[in-house]
Amino acid sequence: MLANDVVPGMGMPVAAPGLRAWGLAEGLRGLGHEVLLAVDAWAVGQAWRGAVPPPRPRGCVVLAPRQVSTLARTRGFDRLVITNSNHIDRIGDLGRCQLVYDFFAPKMLELAENVGRADQEAAMASLRERKLQALGRSSAIIVNGAKKLDYAREWAQLAGRAEVPMAVVNPGLPPLAPDPAPTDRLQIIVSGYLQPWSRPGAWVEAVLPLMDAGLVDLHLIVGEHWASRYDSARASDLIDRLATHPRAVRHGLLDFEDFRRLLSRCHVNVDVFERNPERELAMVTRSLVALSAGLPTMHVDFTEVSPWIAEHDAGWLVPEGDVTSVREILRSVAVDRSLLDAKRAGARSIAENITEPRVAAAPLDRLLRRGDETSA
Repeated sequence: MLANDVVPGMGMPVAAPGLRAWGLAEGLRGLGHEVLLAVDAWAVGQAWRGAVPPPRPRGCVVLAPRQVSTLARTRGFDRLVITNSNHIDRIGDLGRCQLVYDFFAPKMLELAENVGRADQEAAMASLRERKLQALGRSSAIIVNGAKKLDYAREWAQLAGRAEVPMAVVNPGLPPLAPDPAPTDRLQIIVSGYLQPWSRPGAWVEAVLPLMDAGLVDLHLIVGEHWASRYDSARASDLIDRLATHPRAVRHGLLDFEDFRRLLSRCHVNVDVFERNPERELAMVTRSLVALSAGLPTMHVDFTEVSPWIAEHDAGWLVPEGDVTSVREILRSVAVDRSLLDAKRAGARSIAENITEPRVAAAPLDRLLRRGDETSA
């Protein structure tokens, strides 16, 4: 399993790509597979500032992607799972090891939203070439959420790989029991990296009057990813308006374990952002991390995560620009905390029945075993 970013257990803040690879690895191990998680050494070098190498979790190595093909051949691996196409031009002959392509995120749509990049057109052409190359080498394809299936099928057809086996494989995150803090004020949290494809929605204007009234405390964990090429001035202005409020606490970026402990102590996660084509296909990892910690989540109504929240009653779905709805929902649960009990149970249902690593990885397990039967 090749991870494009650092993973939990390395003592650093993590992002969606690293969590995706780590969650798949954890799920497959739980289903009886031997999994080596290889983390891109360049990414580790960008994220780690310590004088000695960072810690590594069980079954994890740090290496350059160009070393993966040699490792796969010499160790006799059956499959190499790659997250998107980032490193395909560095992956040489895999021998008998077969490539599995993970359609983790709609990268072309992400790049299309990054209008501030001077090299946007060239970057999109390069990404298209890499994606087609990776798909062309793949023996199977997994897709991070059912909503992206048509998108993935179109790309597979463009690469001449329409016949390749394909399965929806949701993210894997170990459940964490909620432990909400017994505070007078409602504890809400807003988290995530600043990205050009994820711009804040109505929650800023909705939360401020509730903070003024002393009904809520706001925990903010918002920052820039080490690989960001985004001018975040607009988003930073909005965040700064909130961060200076006496009822706000602005946390630094936390490692995964500390982040989830903080989530488990809060009462409501707010993840409301503007609509665009990328967000419509997004599997919003930060919301899933919150739900995996049993945290009721306020979310928009158009992502991969939205129907899960609705079906399991794990929070609230709101239009991205509806300040009144966001404010009044938060006001109601601030006044009557018992309204959160059913929502918390719904969040735990998602954590146990959808994103628990073995449950999430089960379709990939079936795909791998079916491939073994075919090649036997």
